[in-house]
Amino acid sequence: MSEQRSAYKPYSQPPAEHSGKTSSAKGDVVRAWDLPTRLFKWSLVALILVAWVSSGFNDPDMTVHKAAGYGVLVLVVYRALWGVFGSSTARFSGFVRSPPAVWTYLKALRLNRAGRYLGHNPAGGLMVIGLIVVCGVQVLLGMFSSDGVTASGPFAGLVGDTVSSWAASIHAAWFYFAILALAGLHIVANFYYQFVKRENLIGAMITGRKRREAYVDHKEATGGSLPVAAVCLLTAFGLVYGTVTLFGGSFFASI
Repeated sequence: MSEQRSAYKPYSQPPAEHSGKTSSAKGDVVRAWDLPTRLFKWSLVALILVAWVSSGFNDPDMTVHKAAGYGVLVLVVYRALWGVFGSSTARFSGFVRSPPAVWTYLKALRLNRAGRYLGHNPAGGLMVIGLIVVCGVQVLLGMFSSDGVTASGPFAGLVGDTVSSWAASIHAAWFYFAILALAGLHIVANFYYQFVKRENLIGAMITGRKRREAYVDHKEATGGSLPVAAVCLLTAFGLVYGTVTLFGGSFFASI
């Protein structure tokens, strides 16, 4: 049987925690998440918090807020690239599943018959895609926004006052109704797996390791070259810098 199994077949099987394998009892661990993926996650969290807090600063030009927003956009583009060139658990092909597969997994989870995943399970994969999309939309809205006085995104002048004002209103609401809502659901889900299912997801995203078990998707994560990650990050920065410079004027002047 191949390492990457069917999206449906494992959901009716008992969880691997009941297999009684001695390797888990001995505390053996395997690589689950590469360093670039872990740095991406925690850097994104930090930048979102900075953007949120700095939106209340006494800073008419919103310099810190804009810089954090550009950082988020660079990370979003980087994650899209890393989803193609990253390690086996970071690649979209390794965790993105169809809606029926996600629904089947959730039903199996409710019956306590869902298999364990080294990387993202089908529901977690959907959450990852959702978070990447809502973060990207948030930054794009900000780039077209203007408060009508001093602060404006690099593309606000391309759409006029009415559209830029509308974008600013949606930008403010989107954070609370999309980003915070999904982030809250993500945290609740992690706590559920951590304390109810006894899967150390939070620790794994810090250390990059999980217990050795009969996982559904991979035996151990492979790939995740640091030089490739550096190229992806530089490419992401170049794409953001080039786009802003081409359509919105000077990149650094807009911060």
